[in-house]
Formats: sequence, structure tokens, C-alpha cells
Amino acid sequence: MDDIAAKAIWIMILRFMGDMAEAKCEEDVESTHFNYPAKEFVGTVGKSSVMQRLTMKLSKSAAQSKEFQAAVAALNETESKQQRLIRTTLKRKTKLPDLLRKTLDNAEEIEFYEQVLNVPSSNLEKLHFIIGHGILRPTLRDEILAQICKQLTNNPYRTSFAKGWILLSLCIGCFPPSKRFEHFLRCFIQHGPMLYAPYCENRLDRTLKNGPRTQPPSWLELQATRNQSAITLNVFLSDGNMKKLQVDSASTAKEAVQQLAEHIGLLDHFGFSIVITIFDKVMSLGNGNEHIMDAISNCEQYAKEQGQNEKNAPWKLYLRKEMFSAWYDPSADPLATYLIYKQITRGLNFGEYRFRTEKDVAMICALEYYVEQGVNMDSNVLRKLIPDFVPNNLLTAGESLRIWEELIMETFAANEYVKSGTPKQAMEDICLFAQLTWFMYFSRYFEAVRTAGPKLITDNVVIAINSNGVYFVDETEQVLAELSYAELCQVTCVSAESSNLSELHIETVQKENFTFKCYDAADIVELINLMLKNLKERSKYGIAIEDYKPALEESEGRLFLLKGDLVQFDADITGAQVMAGKKRWLPGICNDELGEFPVEVVSVLATLVKPTEKLLQLYKESAESLHRRNLKLVKYTTIQRQRMHTLRKFAAEHFRDEIITSWPTQAQLHTVKSTNDELWRHSYNMLKAPLLKVLLRYPENFQKALVIFYNILKYMGDTPHGKQSINTDLIFKPALECETLCDELYCQLMKQLTANRLQHSEERGWDLMYLATGVMYPSSLVMKELLEFLNTRTHVLAAESLKRLKRTLANGQRKRPPHAIEVEGIQQRFMHIYHKIYFPDGSVEAFEIESFTRAAHITQDIGKRFELKSCEGFSLFVKIGNKVFSMPETEFAFDFINELEEWMKLNLPSRSWTQVALQYQLYFMKKLWFNVVPGRDRNADMIFYYPQEVPKYLSGYYKVDTDLAITMAGLIYIVGFGTSSTHLHKIGDVLPHLVPEDRPVASFSFRGGLK
Repeated sequence: MDDIAAKAIWIMILRFMGDMAEAKCEEDVESTHFNYPAKEFVGTVGKSSVMQRLTMKLSKSAAQSKEFQAAVAALNETESKQQRLIRTTLKRKTKLPDLLRKTLDNAEEIEFYEQVLNVPSSNLEKLHFIIGHGILRPTLRDEILAQICKQLTNNPYRTSFAKGWILLSLCIGCFPPSKRFEHFLRCFIQHGPMLYAPYCENRLDRTLKNGPRTQPPSWLELQATRNQSAITLNVFLSDGNMKKLQVDSASTAKEAVQQLAEHIGLLDHFGFSIVITIFDKVMSLGNGNEHIMDAISNCEQYAKEQGQNEKNAPWKLYLRKEMFSAWYDPSADPLATYLIYKQITRGLNFGEYRFRTEKDVAMICALEYYVEQGVNMDSNVLRKLIPDFVPNNLLTAGESLRIWEELIMETFAANEYVKSGTPKQAMEDICLFAQLTWFMYFSRYFEAVRTAGPKLITDNVVIAINSNGVYFVDETEQVLAELSYAELCQVTCVSAESSNLSELHIETVQKENFTFKCYDAADIVELINLMLKNLKERSKYGIAIEDYKPALEESEGRLFLLKGDLVQFDADITGAQVMAGKKRWLPGICNDELGEFPVEVVSVLATLVKPTEKLLQLYKESAESLHRRNLKLVKYTTIQRQRMHTLRKFAAEHFRDEIITSWPTQAQLHTVKSTNDELWRHSYNMLKAPLLKVLLRYPENFQKALVIFYNILKYMGDTPHGKQSINTDLIFKPALECETLCDELYCQLMKQLTANRLQHSEERGWDLMYLATGVMYPSSLVMKELLEFLNTRTHVLAAESLKRLKRTLANGQRKRPPHAIEVEGIQQRFMHIYHKIYFPDGSVEAFEIESFTRAAHITQDIGKRFELKSCEGFSLFVKIGNKVFSMPETEFAFDFINELEEWMKLNLPSRSWTQVALQYQLYFMKKLWFNVVPGRDRNADMIFYYPQEVPKYLSGYYKVDTDLAITMAGLIYIVGFGTSSTHLHKIGDVLPHLVPEDRPVASFSFRGGLK
């Protein structure tokens, strides 16, 4: 199929570029041996679009594959094969029709393409044919792009060349190349004409960022690409104003909403969406990853099917409030409240919203009158405004107007906002009324097919997501099932590689887990998870996921918890603080008892109100499964946990058991008792002695081991340390000085990363492990345990730490602890640290510096990048304060910088130290001048030799006579200003930049020497 399509695409490319004649007229085609229904002809006004017919044809071909047939069969086990899979709106106008038809042979495919190629078509239809294949068939994308590049190579015809670049830019604006072809395509574009290359490369970057389109270019895009101009769209607001929106082929609804929000000053733009209308059709693009130009292309295709030209398609864009957040506060953004208010009042008049009672209608109308006209009620004014206020379907001539007038006036007189004179609060009340009453109207809707889970009346459902929760609705708008956010445990999706249909999984606390097939699964997951995240961060309630009984000695002020108990957080505590886990104990109330609870046994509920008894009962019934799920989300599965290596066996042989030791600072004996079970796993308690037996014999190292562990606890947040920053040197410096302490440090880190149930603590523990493996390695005894420990962990830093450990073994241990830059880098999860290096010609480049990078490595990297013929004699310099130091080639870069900072700290006043620490810079210059032949290495001459030595020459470092000084001045002038004599008129200003300070030269002598 693809080879036939590729040949047809090649012909279309030639025709679009003008390199092949157009097909014969339609009358001539009718006389040929091809006999097809009229609806199949390309270019027929009022018929289905090119993209729709192309989708149908490629879908038939795709249906031949065994995998697709098996998937469809599984999807339709209980339904007729003729029933459609998913009902789609205008957004899916080019959806797959009935796919289960008889298998087509190649003959029919050839006939289809012969038919298309034998009918004249417009440029836009050619584009839809070419790019439509790339959109629907990812395997053809590289072929299409390669064909265009081929035809552009050495193309001598100006018109063909220009059209080819227009076609290429439109293609890469709709679909990206494969990763394999991307580099070659980018190189081709970069070597293209200046008129097109930057434009095309920008489109390629944008498409790679925002993903492929689902529709071919619109007429509007074609015109903009021809002129290389921006696409400006008009977007209408609910208050009647119109704003300009600049977009490109890759612009998404999310980007559009953000752009409009910034332009009009809209602060709270959550739930605002882009909506497009054409004729009687309305399509919401939401504020996610839907492409704006896909919707416009769809509208143009729809207009053509209705018999209109694409150029005149009467579509319009609107910015509307589509859904409220559960935490919506109308006072947060007055502009957002005003726009929502205008949307509601206008929608009320057009019958967009339904009311339960006439009193609700009168209330909205009374408040609208108050906001628009003020506190004074005038019956004559009201009578004129009633047709603009009351829904048209509720109005009839005569008696009806009088009834509504009386009802609105009565409601107006009794309203509290009118009495208190607060029109702003009246608007806010209308918005809150809409959020609480019309939550189903203010919802994001997604079509889906249920494939697993609890049985519903129908499998073809619409998933509605709003401020109250997730609803499953049928085509008659009947709610089939509803789930509050507090009932949701996890929402995920699995994307299909060969189809736009993804699988949506919704897990609930009732263990009633739903599975759906859906086009927009990723958007659903993103939206629900956003709601869950924000609700949990603002929540004041949690549920105990396991029993907790405080120890006798710490029972005072601590809560006793059973699985399923409701915990209400203290007034100044939110779910965000509980989930952060920075403090192990937080205040709250459980079973009317006030006290502190351990955050690791409480799961935050996604709710802003107190959960119902029914919901609490559900949690109690499934507390154990919820506990396992929380552990899975934060940590590991049961199988992974069983495979994890721990120090249990190692501790039995090498950890201390029961010891008696005396501290040198005390005359009395202290007994330290512990069991092996307590020593190899995570603990919040301070060690009373080192873990390793061997350290018990050395009092000095004994104390250092305890200091290391105390600082580990502080860094990981397992013990309070206030706002004081943790100096990691206190952890690593002793371990670098003593091999046994190095073993002790690794044992302490593995201990604190075993069965650690606080996510924040575990993440900080992995920080330390990552840093440690980059500066030191343990003895062979502990090395075996460390390798098994890292190999059996799934954390992303476990694999990174293993790589670093192997490289440290290969490159040797560091002399100093990790630099502050290394510590900050891993805290921000930056695995690669790029450092600016300054060069004599004034340029600055960023080079990666790793924990085990030596100065020689950086020199080699710079030599390769600048294509120097030899790096001999070059050196890396550190400028700190007003001093410059050369970095020895064998030194680790961060060790040398650390050493210099320590030296400066000891030799400078403490007040100036902080400023100096932030001012060091790295320079790369020529240090030793031997085997230097000017002209042999042009890059070295231009970047290093000349710009480095001229300042020294001008500062008087070199001894020269007057004649040589004049000659040198002339050469320096030519380098700086060329052969132009313009600057000679201000010779007094120029001379200091041409001659040494200690060798003044008269202006006339210089002029004569230059000539």
C-alpha cells in the first residue's frame, strides 16, 4: 500500500511545484475506462473533502492487518460489526467510518489513486492529498519529506523552487520527520535559501514541540506561508469585545488561551477555552493540546462540503468559560468574573442554561439589572430590558411581561446585595450560582467507549469532567454514573502506537475500575490529575491508611489511629504540607482528639468539604488496598520490594550488636544496646554508636561517624534543623579522609534508603548517594553490597549512581567533598552541569563539567570544539576575586575550585567571602609558548594568540623600539579598522589602543608609518 501511495504522492508533488502538467478535465476522464460514482471525484463542489476520502481509503487498508482486526473484534464482542466505534463531533469529521469491510486487494488501491490523479485539483486539494498521507500514515512521512528535498536539490526553476520550499514548510508544520531522518532534514533546511531556511527550521522546532497535526493545512495557512507572514485571528470575548491572536501552524489551544490571558490581563484563566463555530456547529478546543489550525482546517472542509469556498468559510473563534475548578473563588480575578458574568447573562437570554424554577430566573435578572442599572429600580427601564434578560422561550406577549416585571421587582427589593450596595458581589454571586447549579453545563466533554469495568446502560458514553467530579453520560444527557474526586485513586492512559485511540484507566476506591477507548485519553488524564493535585494541596482532610499506636514514652500529644480513620488537619495545615513530608509530625484532630499524627500513615483526600459517612465507609473497607496503592505510587511493587537487596545479612556479621564503650569526655560508662533488625533499615532516631564493628575501637572515628549520621538525618529532613542550611562537607569530608568512615557512610546511606516511607526523605537520601558515588568508593567488602543495592533499586538516581560509581573507580577518588554547584545541581535534578568558560577573544562557551572531570579533560573538549590543531601549552585558569590561578591538568576541576574557595575564605574577611564565592570565573588561555608558528593554526591565532597577547603588548610587557612600535601599531590598526583612514582623524583617541603605554609615538610619526 505504501509504495503505491508514495508513487501517487510523487506525482502530486511534481504537479504542485509545476514540474508536471495538470490532469485532463473531468469530461475527458469520463470517457476513459474508469467508471466511478460521482462522489469519489476530487474537486467536486459540495462533496466530501479530500482528507475525508483519504481517511476512508487508508482506513480500509489498515483494516486488513491482523492486529487491527483482532483489536476491533475484541472491542465489539457484544456489539454488531456495523455499529460505529465512537460517535464523534465536527472535530472528528474525518473519523474512520465502518472499518470492518471485505479485504481490499492492490487492484482497488491502484484504481483509487488512478482516479485521484486523473482528475484536476486545486493547490489546496493537492496539499491535502500529500500532507494527508503524512498525517494518517507516519511510515510515509520521511518519504514525503525526502521526495520534496530531492526535487529542491539543484532545482534551476525559480517558481518550482519557491513552491517546493512552501510545500516543505507546510509539511513540517503538520508532521515531524522520524528521529532517524530529523538530523538530515535539519541540515538540508539550514543550508537552504535565507528566505526560507530560518522560517522552516522554526516550524520544524514548533512541530517537534507540540506534536503532529490531525488535519492538513487550511487555506489561511497556505496564504500565510506563501507570504511568510504571521497568522492573525480574531477572538471574540463574552462581553462583545474582539481581540487579536497571533498563531502559527503548531499553536495549541493552551498557548492561545495563555496568549489571550496575558493580553487582556486575565489572571485566573483555568477553565477558559477556545471555541469555534461554523453555521450551526460548535466545537470546543478546550485549553489543552488541540491545534487551533486543525479546527480551522476542519471548518473549511465542512464549508466546502456545504457548497462554499474554503476562503469564505464563516467560522468564528470565542474565548469562553467552559468549566469551573472545585476551588473556584470569584473574588480572585475581577476580569474573569466579569467575563463569566457576561457569558451567563447572555446565555440566559438565548436559553443556553436551564433553570429549576422561575424564582432562579428572576434572581439572575434582578442581579443583572442591579449591576447594569444601579440600585434604583425603574419599572419603565425594566420593562424595556426584560426581553434582553428573560429567556426568549419563557416570554409571551402581554400578560407574561407584566408577571415577569412584578417577579423581578419583588426579587430586586428583597435582595441583600441591593440593600448593601455591592454590585461586585452581585456579579460574584451569579458566577457562584452557575458553578454550583450548572456544573453539568460547565464541563469538559470527551467521547469514549467502555471496554471494561462496571456495566453501564450503554458502552458509548460521554465523559463529563467538572468542579464536582467525573460523570458518565449517554447521548440523551442521562447521567449513567458519577464519581467524586475523593473516590478516584488513579487515572492513567496507554497510548496506541498505530492508532489515535488510547486506553483510559480510571481506578476508584470502591475497586470499580473503568477502562475506556478514547481519542482524548491524555487530555482527560491531565485534567483529572490537575484537579486531584490542586484539591489535595488545598484539602484539610486525610484518611489513615494503616494503624498507628504511639510508643508509651511518646504517647502524650500523639494521636492513636486505626485504618480508615478520618484525620482533620489543624487550621494552618494543608494537604500540601502533609504530602511534602518535610515534617514527620503535624497537628490534627481524629475521633475528637487533638494531637500530632505521623504524615507517612495518612493519605490526603481530594476534597474541600468533610467527607460523607458513606465515603468514609468505602475507605475503611478498602484501607488495606489503598495503603498498598500509596506505597506503589511513592515506592515500589511487592515483587520489586522482594527483589531489593538490603544490609540485613551484612549487618548480622559486620554491624555492632551489643557494646559497652566509654566516651573520652566522661569518666562514666555508657551502655549502647541495639539489635541488627533496627540497624539495617531506615530510622528517625540518632545512632548511639557507628554501624560497623571496626569503628568501635577508634574513639575519634567513633565520634566522626555519629556526626556524619546526624548531618545525614538533618539533610534528609528526618530530624528538625530549622531554617539552617545543611553543609554537606560535614558528611563527605571525614569519609574522604578515612576508608573505614567511607564504608560507614555508604552503610548509613543504604540503611536510610531501606524501607523509607517518606518521599521527601528518600529523595534527599538519593541526593547524598548520587553525590557520594561521584567522589569516593568503598572497600571491596562494602562495594559488593553497594553494587547489589543499586542494581535492585528502580529509582532514577540508582542507575545514575551506579554509572558514577563505575566512573569514579576508573578515574580515582576526589580529594574534596562535592562542590556547592554539584549539590545544588542534583537537588534540582540536573544530571549534567554546564559551566561557562571565557576565552581571550571575548567569546563565552558552556562546557559540561562532571564530578570526575579533570582540567586535562576540559582542555581536550575545548580543543575539539574549536578544532585546534594542538592543545599543547594551553591551560584552564580560575579567576577568583582579583587573583588568577592556573589549574593543574591532573586536578579534578571541582576539587581545585573548592580548594581555592577554602583558601580565599581563610585569607579574606568573612564579610567579603560570600561576594567573592559568587564571582569566580573560568578562563582558557595559552600558558606555555612553544612550538607556536603563526598562521599554522588559524583558529588558535584568532581566538587565543592575538586577542590574548595584544593587551599584554599594549601594557608594556614587551620591549620594542620606536620603528617596531609604529609598524605594530599599523598592523593592529588594520586588524581593528581595516584599511579605512576614517579613524585617523581622531588619532589621539586611537593611539592608546595601538602603541604600548611606555612607548609614546607622535601622531605624525604614526600616520607616516601607516602610509
